[in-house]
Amino acid sequence: MTGKGQRGSWVRSVGASADAGKFHAIPTPAEILEIISGLLRAPQASIERAIRAALARVASACGADQAQVCRVMPDGRLRATHDWTRSGRTRARRHRMEFCDGWCAGLQGRTPTVIPDSAALPQGPERERLEAEGLRSMVAVPMLRDGRLAGCVMLAWGQCRTELAPEDVTILQSLAEVMLTAAQRRESERQAAEAAQALREDRLLLESILQTSTSAILAFDGAGRIVFANGEAAALLGAGPGALPGRTLEAIGCRLLSREGEPLPATAMPVARALAEGQALRDLHHVLLGADGRQRVLSVNAAPVAPTGASGVRVVLTVDDVTGQVSADTALRTALAEAHQLAFFDPLTGHYNRRGLVEVLRDCLQTCVRENGHLALLYIDVDGMRQVNGTRGQWLGDRLLQAVAARLDGLRPEGGDLGRISADEFVMTCGELHSDPSAAVAAAEALAGQILATLRAPFQVDGLSLEITASIGLAAISAGNTVDGLLKGVDLAVMAAKAEGGDRARAYRADMEQDMVGRVALAQELREAVRRNEFRIFFEPLVRLGAGGLEIVGQEALIRWQHPQRGLLAPLAFIPFAEETGFIRDIDLWVLRAAAEVLAGWAQDPARRHLRMSVNISSAQFLSEEFGPTLREVLAETGADPSRIELEVTEGTLLSNLGAARATMMDLRSLGLTIALDDFGTGFSSLSYLRDLPVDVLKIDRSFLGGLSGPKTNMTILEGIIGLARGLGVEMVAEGVETPSQLAWLRDKGCRTFQGYLFGRPSPEPQLELPPGVEAPGSPTPAADPAVSGLDAPAPAAAVEGAAVGDPEA
Repeated sequence: MTGKGQRGSWVRSVGASADAGKFHAIPTPAEILEIISGLLRAPQASIERAIRAALARVASACGADQAQVCRVMPDGRLRATHDWTRSGRTRARRHRMEFCDGWCAGLQGRTPTVIPDSAALPQGPERERLEAEGLRSMVAVPMLRDGRLAGCVMLAWGQCRTELAPEDVTILQSLAEVMLTAAQRRESERQAAEAAQALREDRLLLESILQTSTSAILAFDGAGRIVFANGEAAALLGAGPGALPGRTLEAIGCRLLSREGEPLPATAMPVARALAEGQALRDLHHVLLGADGRQRVLSVNAAPVAPTGASGVRVVLTVDDVTGQVSADTALRTALAEAHQLAFFDPLTGHYNRRGLVEVLRDCLQTCVRENGHLALLYIDVDGMRQVNGTRGQWLGDRLLQAVAARLDGLRPEGGDLGRISADEFVMTCGELHSDPSAAVAAAEALAGQILATLRAPFQVDGLSLEITASIGLAAISAGNTVDGLLKGVDLAVMAAKAEGGDRARAYRADMEQDMVGRVALAQELREAVRRNEFRIFFEPLVRLGAGGLEIVGQEALIRWQHPQRGLLAPLAFIPFAEETGFIRDIDLWVLRAAAEVLAGWAQDPARRHLRMSVNISSAQFLSEEFGPTLREVLAETGADPSRIELEVTEGTLLSNLGAARATMMDLRSLGLTIALDDFGTGFSSLSYLRDLPVDVLKIDRSFLGGLSGPKTNMTILEGIIGLARGLGVEMVAEGVETPSQLAWLRDKGCRTFQGYLFGRPSPEPQLELPPGVEAPGSPTPAADPAVSGLDAPAPAAAVEGAAVGDPEA
């Protein structure tokens, strides 16, 4: 059947039930009016209660068992907002919030949905929901707003119904619309209340900002009268905040002048300009002449405001007193100059720093482009500064760098520039243009020769004489270069100079980058070698001439690297690089620990327990603060006897810091270790330091023995060294003995301890017997020989070579 006067069609049942009845809605007109009046007149706080009461009265009047008011949610689904269930009836709670949702599609057509008998429905969610609630029939009336579904009112019965009068539908429809209106009124009132609260909060926030701002804030009307002024503005103008509104600046005794102090015309006033130009004006500078005669420099921002409401505000000003900033203009310029100095110049030397040198090189490149020529660049790296800083202290190192910079500045060519680009590295440019790159490089090489010769001369710093050298990389500056490319090129050239021993200059070549890749790879391989324990110790015998002839009394241990791809490598293949890059300390520690472990093992072997060993320590390790504690840890871990260990250091190590060297040597001797001076006679001419240092053994460098067949001068020097050792009462070891004649000469001069290939070459296992045919020439016993008087102390150990290379074939 069709509901007369209703939009759409009713949904009919496909069959009738035996207990058929009728749908009916029987509120009296008076009740309907009372329900509607209660909904429309309900106060904001009671609207929800009024809707629930109206739903209960309608459902009860219709004889329904269950009722709901549903609203369309933002996701388009129906959700129950109000429920009613006849007293004594229990609902299935799991369907409470989704019972109406199944009928949403039908209600979207703006027509009531009627289910006379759920048994006639096909199996599906709608039928299951009704049956789960114990319901047989249902009617849902849509609530429409502007032609769109906004919700519905649903009534349901536990019995089936077959008829519904059109007037019943009309009543239900009207009641549904009133419920919707009430709900929407509540929502509108809630939103209005929230908007009013937000407006109040915004107003409070704005007032707080205005009153706490450190800037003076003023609002003016179109006639230039003050409408609002915060506390800062009142203080600036010298009046109470309450006395300002409604008055102009002139009325309170204030005048605005130009920055130069001239009177401003009316059209130039900030308020007038903002109104005339219709846009914000920023950072206007004016002078405020106060009623008290004081002048202040102001920074003013002015913004026009569209005329709205009754406030009358047309322009807002924010004003800051910048008098102090203007009066400090001179100080500011000075500060900027100092900032520029710090940004582009090195505070230690006064020359350009890295940033300044980058700008210099950019200028050089522009000159090359503009003049179609070529300039030259020199990168000067001072050799040995790490050792100076480590042994003499950072302060003395800085003084030395200042002296180096002064010498370099004296050699700087006209038009060139000089700067310190990092700790001990300088950059110099040549200002003379050349027609081709080779000519520029040739000029740079000539200048580099002068620099190297000048830096070799000793530096006198705080009463100390310090000697240094430098490694120089050079390159031509051409139009096609970049700053980064130039610095990278000369850096590679410096590395090449250092790899060849330093104290020289090298020009950049394209193939140097491949060498750099190899150095990086070697550094990584050294790290892995220490971690994977790839180093090995080879032993070379140390021989002493005693009453019974020659006998092996110790072993010199020489380091080797068992490289996984390149095989067994001698020290010369990696030790110089390790010293240059700092890996030498890790290698020193490895050698020290390995030698101590071997010596501890020999103590359990009757054939080797008499042997001694010494460990050659680099200057970086020997003079470090950690060396003493580290050595104690090694001795404790390995159980090695310190009285059978000898530590070898070079003259350069001791002389680089005599105070620290003496303290370290005394500390080590307190443990029972012996100190030997290696390569004696090759480094320094002054020998006075031997009186102050606790040296036990002097090892004569092998170069002296190689010169025995040369001029008589070599023999005289060697005789003097032997006599010096005898006079100081220290043991002497002759290194590099390779022939019987050398052995005989040394024996005749009083030397009794030897080392060299005559007695055996380095091998993985210690040599315990001399080679066949090797014996000492006939000589009296040591007791009968005055040349060896006082030299009957226990034989010294051999040097464990870690940092220095004692084996020329290593």
